[in-house]
Amino acid sequence: MKENPALHKVIENMKPGVISLHGFMGKDSRSLDAIIEHDAAELDRLGVNAIVIAIKLEEIRDTALKGLGNFVNLGDGFLVKADSIRGKLPCPFDHPGLFRKTVITIQDREDGSEFCYTDLGIHMIREHGFFQGKGSPFRIEPVKIAKILKKI
Repeated sequence: MKENPALHKVIENMKPGVISLHGFMGKDSRSLDAIIEHDAAELDRLGVNAIVIAIKLEEIRDTALKGLGNFVNLGDGFLVKADSIRGKLPCPFDHPGLFRKTVITIQDREDGSEFCYTDLGIHMIREHGFFQGKGSPFRIEPVKIAKILKKI
């Protein structure tokens, strides 16, 4: 079977240094399709979908932008901060548009743990069901974010 040229370009775009320094696959050895299918199954098991998560992540981002560079109380023991970096990034799936380099950090006040996501990450979750590969700096674990979003 011949490789789909469009898929080949997406996979190339995911590599470190093409669109972002670290790329989007992390150290994950699974195929792009396998990552997306696994994460969709996890969400399905929890009774939530990627679009709902993306909408909530946008709402959290908008709250964080009110305190640009400073943590803002998100409620229920969580803080959120937005840092804006100059420039924009394209979608590795060749979806139209450019996405701001805004990094949103959610911090759990109880244990101090943090995770980060970006505007491009929100887009990839909503439009492509892609939460990034394990080991990617901006990977959002679907189970973890679903549980946090239920608390907030």
